[in-house]
This record gives sequence, C-alpha cells and structure tokens, in this order.
Amino acid sequence: MADRTDHGVEPQTHPDLPAWLTERAQGFEQWAEATGTPGTWDFSPRSLDALEDLIRSQYDSDAESLAARRGTFLQGACWYIGEAVCRTQGAVWKFEPFAVKGAELPSLFGEANPSGIVDDPCVGVPGEDTEEAICPMGAVHGLFSTEDELGNPTTQRLSDLLGDSDEYDEEEQ
Repeated sequence: MADRTDHGVEPQTHPDLPAWLTERAQGFEQWAEATGTPGTWDFSPRSLDALEDLIRSQYDSDAESLAARRGTFLQGACWYIGEAVCRTQGAVWKFEPFAVKGAELPSLFGEANPSGIVDDPCVGVPGEDTEEAICPMGAVHGLFSTEDELGNPTTQRLSDLLGDSDEYDEEEQ
C-alpha cells in the first residue's frame, strides 16, 4: 500500500526544488550546446519533437533511460520538457516525494534505481494535486512504451504534452 503522508511541505516550495531548477536553468546553454543543435531549443512543440528524436537516438528502452536519468543529458531534457509545459500551459514546477508505506521519503533524484518511490519533479496547474501533474522524466521513459494499460498499441510523443497547438498543426499541413 502506498503512503502519501502529509510531510508538511507544499509541492511548489519543497526545499530540493529551487536548487535543482536553478542548476538546470544555469546549465541550459551548455546542455543545448552539448546536444549539437543549440539553435533548436525554443520550448516549442517542434523542439520537443527534436528532443524526442534525440532521446530515441541515445536510448533503446525505458530501462536504459531509467539507468541514465541522473546524467546531465536526461536531467537537462527533463528540465526542458517541464519548462516547455510551464511556458505554454501556465504550469508550475512541483516536487512531492513519495515512498511505499514506512519507507523514508526520497530527495530529488536521490535514488540511482528507484523502486517504490517518486523522486522526480513534475509540472502542473498551480494549487492542484501532483497526481494530475505531468512528470517530464516519466514522459521520457514513456517514449519507449508500445502498449497502453489495456494492451492497445500506443505511441507517446513529447509534443503531446503541450496539448493542441493550432499554430503547430497548421505548420504541419
């Protein structure tokens, strides 16, 4: 049974979150340069498609991306995805650690191989529960899912996180 005990910290003000966000924002230029396509990263749906292609070119499975989730590239990708959602959807960053009942609450990206915990940030509507939020790192891992919960074929896209973008849809036609 899972335990979402009230640990007295609001998800938007969790002490681990500001330092991680600052570190990611300050490292964005260097991250963008390291991707080899620094001019691509404008937080648009098209840039999320480019990021998806880059992620898929570097990892073949969710297990591989999970193993690399604490590395510079995926940390930057997680921040970038979340920022794109924040900037286009009015979302805010949140961090609400979760652990299986009785386990110690984790720090932000604290576990090398997390099991039974949530230790990554999400983005969502201000004031709403984090259960309704988007977890950028989960979206990265979800790129490798081929079936939904019911076994139906599915393809997940990072740009879908931004919802419908009329401008993007018109450009694609």
